[in-house]
Amino acid sequence: MGFFFSLLSSATFGLIPLFSLPLMAQGLSPATVLFYRFFIATIVLGILLLLRGERFHTSGRNLLKLAGMSLMYSLAALLFMQAFKHLPSGVVATLHFSYPVMVMLIMIAFFHERFSTVTAIAITLAIAGVYLLGNGEATGANGAGFAGMSMLGLTLALVSALCNSLYITSIYTAGLTNITGLMLTFYVMAFGALCSLINSLATNSFQLLTSWRELLLAVLLALVTAVLSNFTLILAVQRIGSTLASVLGVMEPVTAVIVGILVFNEPFSLPLVMGIALIGSSVVLIMLGEHIRQLMTKRKAAKQTGASSDKTD
Repeated sequence: MGFFFSLLSSATFGLIPLFSLPLMAQGLSPATVLFYRFFIATIVLGILLLLRGERFHTSGRNLLKLAGMSLMYSLAALLFMQAFKHLPSGVVATLHFSYPVMVMLIMIAFFHERFSTVTAIAITLAIAGVYLLGNGEATGANGAGFAGMSMLGLTLALVSALCNSLYITSIYTAGLTNITGLMLTFYVMAFGALCSLINSLATNSFQLLTSWRELLLAVLLALVTAVLSNFTLILAVQRIGSTLASVLGVMEPVTAVIVGILVFNEPFSLPLVMGIALIGSSVVLIMLGEHIRQLMTKRKAAKQTGASSDKTD
């Protein structure tokens, strides 16, 4: 079941363009779309927490850390949607999916992780993939030529991935205490809704939903791509571990590409396929490399323990 939950989680993340692009086509700003996504998800997650009997209370120190983490998460989501205006949604999702490679680079630069041959190969594959995507022929969601705005779209998508990598790194290093994965997601969504609301009001872009269709799209966006995706990710990590769950996350850009081609008539070309394949391979290589390194460390420790026991005997 762990593999099923992981595939379901990554596939539902990849459905973000399916619900958000029609809302943006109706004139809603990305900040407004994100507000509805986060706000509805917060309500549903709050109900889940009540049904599970979990407390909402946490320390002030945790809240401050969660607020900072949520700011990065919200910024990543905002830039992710802004990039839809300039690049095909599948390309944006693929570029965003490079965040595990960025996480590894941050851990190497600031937390003394070891730089290995596997990491070097993965970075090379990711750069090659970005280059292929940046030189492919495509059109953005607004129908404009890809070549004319590729640098802006690429920058938005890659900075979105960077913000997401900073958010994930902060989960590792924040030292949050007495907080479950579901509660963490609830607070991230709640702070995300607040950040998005402030952003949309400050830029005078906040809009009310004006039809049942818009309401349905907003509810599906929240339930499918925020609640279901995050909840199944927690279930997957509990059953198969974070490494395998992350590797199976490759379904996210694959789903976005399929949706873009079938629903939004986005272009399909050889450079696009090769770029997606290279970036996906780089991420899987990073994840598997870390998993193999952990196994080798455990095996080495077990051998040393066995040798020490023999000497004692």
